[in-house]
Amino acid sequence: MPCHILIAEDSTSQREALAALCRTLPDVEVHEASDGRWAAQLARKLAQLDLVITDINMPGMDGIELMQELSRHVQLPSLLLLSGHVPELLSNCMRAAEELGFANIAYLAKPVEVDTLLREVRQLLLQRQGPDTAEHAIPLSEIFTGLAHNQFCAHFQPIYSQHEHRAVQVEALARWQHPAYGLLGPASFIDRLEHEGFIVLLTRRIVQTSLDLLTRNPWAQDLRLSINLSRGLLDDAEFFDWLIKEVEERQIPPRQIVLEITETMAFSNLGNTLAALLRLRMRGFELSLDDFGAGHTNLEQLKDLPITELKLDRTLIKNIHQAHRTQSILDGIIRIGQQLQLRMVAEGIDNPHDLAYLQGRYPELELQGFYLGRPVASSELSSHLGYGNRPASA
Repeated sequence: MPCHILIAEDSTSQREALAALCRTLPDVEVHEASDGRWAAQLARKLAQLDLVITDINMPGMDGIELMQELSRHVQLPSLLLLSGHVPELLSNCMRAAEELGFANIAYLAKPVEVDTLLREVRQLLLQRQGPDTAEHAIPLSEIFTGLAHNQFCAHFQPIYSQHEHRAVQVEALARWQHPAYGLLGPASFIDRLEHEGFIVLLTRRIVQTSLDLLTRNPWAQDLRLSINLSRGLLDDAEFFDWLIKEVEERQIPPRQIVLEITETMAFSNLGNTLAALLRLRMRGFELSLDDFGAGHTNLEQLKDLPITELKLDRTLIKNIHQAHRTQSILDGIIRIGQQLQLRMVAEGIDNPHDLAYLQGRYPELELQGFYLGRPVASSELSSHLGYGNRPASA
């Protein structure tokens, strides 16, 4: 079944050029509209709509209003936002789209490079068609069966040090090798397990396999290991006792383990959260505040947390090379992180332009993203790391 792309662009020449490029992709049907209102009408008529590419500044119904109209649909398409007149607003538009419920969004400032456009279109279509979009209806009993049969595993994404020119850390990410659907990402099961109160079963599995990676592979013994914690686990004293025991039994220094929490988690029930984090920090574990910049953390709150690492959210990093307002914000965050003596990681690096900008301006940043290395199974990690190759030469 072909993918359906709708292009909303008031410039005839630009619309035709975009359509021609999209039609070079296999199994694609392209629909064109010269303004937002026409695009909205086409969207209502189409039985399937996978991707909308829209200029945000059009006469009549502009791309932002079109985005609002599309958000009322039952099935939301992926979005690719374009602008030549007000590119500084693109990152704000992306945030608005996220708040409207769109899951797969990208933006590009005009003039757009052909290779960049096609890469973004392919990625958005893959995200739209990927296995994660259909698995939310998997029964809880089937998830339990998967856990019982060891179908869940960790994949690992490298984090690179610019100073050392190699991977110094890996983040463990849960995956499900489903017998019928293939490899499924966390959107298929994490929310369900958290909601039902069973996330600890999965986390224990991921922790054990990840700790074994460090102890069973000589090349991994000096890597830091990042493990994501859910909200419920912060209140689970039994889990933390178990974690400490697992680390001690394998004789892994706790400083090698980086426990990640999100901004939202950090300031929910702050008293208990602080108590849990302080207990872990006292034992020597590293603590990371994930997705920083996506929430509402203020500086007073940040200084109260016993964290050792700050992970900069991908919304700050996406197209940072051309987002001047975001560059100013990132400058301020970096200065604060340095003053607090925090290790900082830029996540979500997915193109060479953002990588070059970050390398040129922030040599102290550690780097993570699909452009540098995708998450892979433990059996592939050794060859995948390629110590010293990508960040130094990319």
